[in-house]
Amino acid sequence: MDNQTKIAWRPNTGPQTEVLKRTEFEIGFGGSRGGGKTDAGLAWLLYDSDHPKFKALVVRKNQVDLSDWLERATEFYKKKGWKRVGNTFKLPKGGIVKTGHLKDDNAFEKYQGHEYQRMLLEELTQIGSENNYLKLLASCRSTVPELKPQVFSTFNPDGPGFFWVRKRFNIQGLPNKPIVTTDPMTKLSR
Repeated sequence: MDNQTKIAWRPNTGPQTEVLKRTEFEIGFGGSRGGGKTDAGLAWLLYDSDHPKFKALVVRKNQVDLSDWLERATEFYKKKGWKRVGNTFKLPKGGIVKTGHLKDDNAFEKYQGHEYQRMLLEELTQIGSENNYLKLLASCRSTVPELKPQVFSTFNPDGPGFFWVRKRFNIQGLPNKPIVTTDPMTKLSR
């Protein structure tokens, strides 16, 4: 690297570095506010984003809650040439990143039949129903062999979905290392 190269963002040497290495189908990144979860999610969306068929979905409980994420993402991605059009990002090589919500029990229907290789769920514990989450996961898939489907969720230790998220990710106490489990039904890792 020469002296002219500027690094726009670098993960911290702890949890961000570890979570960005994960290869499981579902990745959960929890912790208190201010721990760098949103930035890690922004960086995670860069993986495979140069592929022309790349499709990603970013979800929060409410569309209104995405306004802060959209502002941060616009700044984060501008040097990559990502163009924001409303609540969507158009990528230079043809990919797309859409945003959405899971405000109510029928919100997942907006994504039925869609294919997203990457899903980023911000503040997962704000989504009160695991069933709604599972319905959304049905759209995280890939017909493009070189694009492996993966879900990245951030969460705080509170919210209406706190108990189902803890159970799903097998979180007990305050973990200090990654917890890896396999879904008994799908056999996918998380």
